[in-house]
Amino acid sequence: MGNWKYVEASQSYISGWIAGLVNVLSTFPINKVIFRQQINSFRFYVALRQVHKEGWHLLYRGVALPLCQKSVQVGLMYGLYETFYKNLPATKSDQRRIIYAASLTGVCEGLVATPFERGQSLLQTPAFHGKIKNTLDLRHHITSIRQWYRGFSAILIRNVSTNCMFFLFRNPLRDSLPTPQSYMGTIGVNFVSGACLGGANSTIIYPVNVVKSYQQKQISESRESFVTSFKSGNHQLGCHQCYL
Repeated sequence: MGNWKYVEASQSYISGWIAGLVNVLSTFPINKVIFRQQINSFRFYVALRQVHKEGWHLLYRGVALPLCQKSVQVGLMYGLYETFYKNLPATKSDQRRIIYAASLTGVCEGLVATPFERGQSLLQTPAFHGKIKNTLDLRHHITSIRQWYRGFSAILIRNVSTNCMFFLFRNPLRDSLPTPQSYMGTIGVNFVSGACLGGANSTIIYPVNVVKSYQQKQISESRESFVTSFKSGNHQLGCHQCYL
């Protein structure tokens, strides 16, 4: 029984890691456009035109960090959740146990992923194209742990919130869909339920990502709280532009 639990947890880590790799390679260009919208308050077509103007050679600039970050983060999300859920003491409400496991997983993800997201944000910011040559050059510009973990509070809020929503509603949503009659049908149901939850999570938590991008696009030793950064970003970018 113990060996089976170990194998099952390992499969969750590996499946999540592979899913993270595929996710980044297929969505990096569009995420780059979204990032430009977040830090500059551009409309979609303006940000798209800016990325296109920079050329193909810069399209995947900074992909190494999200490739590492996302593959590890998604692997941790599924693997750690299964580990925490199975090892936490049973509670009267299974939903409470899910929230505990999802929250602990979100904290661990944040501790691992924040430095990667920090470096990715700087590499994707046009102002640093001539100053930061590549991923390895980041160490000359970010020289303290505080700098590497800039934006951690926003990432913590995002990870814990989205994890709780995902794991709470994953099974109920999947069970509400038609029962699959084949292996491909099972994949289709899992894809649809995952896509719906992912889209809902991304929409709800998008303002937090805007604050995170605003915090991480800067290089300075000054430290702003999440609330202060939200107010500064709202003043500079405008709340009405948040979802454009």
